[in-house]
Amino acid sequence: MRSSALTYFAVAALATLQGAQARGDFSATCTNYFIEGNNILRATCGNGQGGQVNSALNLNSCIGIDPTQLVCRPNGNYAAQGCAGCGIRTGAFMICGCPGGTKIADLDECVANRGGLLACA
Repeated sequence: MRSSALTYFAVAALATLQGAQARGDFSATCTNYFIEGNNILRATCGNGQGGQVNSALNLNSCIGIDPTQLVCRPNGNYAAQGCAGCGIRTGAFMICGCPGGTKIADLDECVANRGGLLACA
């Protein structure tokens, strides 16, 4: 019984640690990134084997809107909620005009490079 309790706590701790490592940091291994058509992130990303891949990701699948900012949210669909004019301004920060005012998303929080392909973090 004691062994199964220890196993449970070890698995729970590991799951917590994995959840805390959700940051994608795509900009560390991708270059030439830009927003196309308000919601498509395009970039050239390293594939981990010395090559480069041109990749694209629909950010609606990764980012949503809350009252004060754009947030990482699966199937957040920020563009359908009225955000427009989105683009990269500084580093990996995307800025958009949204209902309630200008909102910013840190794309390094929401987007990862997985073998050269952009993906939601």
